[in-house]
Amino acid sequence: MAGKLSLYFATDVHGSEQCFRKFLNAGPAYRPDVMVLGGDIAGKAVQAVVRHDDGRYRFTFRGRDYELEDGDELARVERLIADNGYYPWRSAPGDLDRAVADGSIDAILLDLMRERLAAWLELADQRLRPQGRPAFWMLGNDDPPELLPLLDAAPWGTHAEDRVLDLGDGHVLVSLGYSNPTPWDSYRELSEDELGARIDALFAQVEEPRRAVLNAHVPPFQSGLDEAPVLDAELTVQAAAGQVKMGAVGSTAVRAAIERHQPMASLHGHVHESAGFRRIGRTLAVNPGSDYGTGALNGAILVLDGDRVRAHQLVRG
Repeated sequence: MAGKLSLYFATDVHGSEQCFRKFLNAGPAYRPDVMVLGGDIAGKAVQAVVRHDDGRYRFTFRGRDYELEDGDELARVERLIADNGYYPWRSAPGDLDRAVADGSIDAILLDLMRERLAAWLELADQRLRPQGRPAFWMLGNDDPPELLPLLDAAPWGTHAEDRVLDLGDGHVLVSLGYSNPTPWDSYRELSEDELGARIDALFAQVEEPRRAVLNAHVPPFQSGLDEAPVLDAELTVQAAAGQVKMGAVGSTAVRAAIERHQPMASLHGHVHESAGFRRIGRTLAVNPGSDYGTGALNGAILVLDGDRVRAHQLVRG
């Protein structure tokens, strides 16, 4: 017989050092049986930290100008940059502009992504292995596929992408980190038909869908978990009467798959503005939202009991 199992879920940390460390700290704080980190692990941008001929570093970050010598204060600011999900890059004047112009910035950013993710996985090994606490992670649509080998080789935790994995107590985790098409043509997108086919192929391996947890990065369409600002063709946010217009951007395939297979719960991210729980048939769907830019980590705790969710709540730290 299946027993109770507590699960902690967070997602969309987007390179934030502070948020990832908070994810690891959620283990001893909430004492879940398992931890799941959803997609969009990596950050999106390089922050040049420019060294001038006098040896001082001058740069602007989030509207503030800095002029610092190498030392503790510069290290503190670089940590602040990393906590906000950016990648500090020590460079010479003009290096960033040249890298953008010749296209080499993409390789620089990828190297920085790899370096940070590798360090995170080592830290997870140090923190979670002594607790014996299982962890599962995957990439999202904004994460380059070149990061996949790092998750495969993680010293602790399990790469969940495109797999059906045992959570314990008769429950399984079904994971897919791709999204439906977005206006930004991100790294990992699939058509709705392809998304649906991939999820169905995974559920074909599940003996009891009623005891499954679907870990799908993109939320189901028109669920209330997928409301994002409406954009025009130039990607400009639309407003009416002084208010930002919101619209559903989730996946029709994910919604159809939930309706068809009716897992006990489904875990989602992707749309940062739509935190909450919703019922789709018997399935409890959750999007904890993301506020990574402030260093706050939004999460959700679910208590799985047999073929239903006994308790659930959103948490923030």
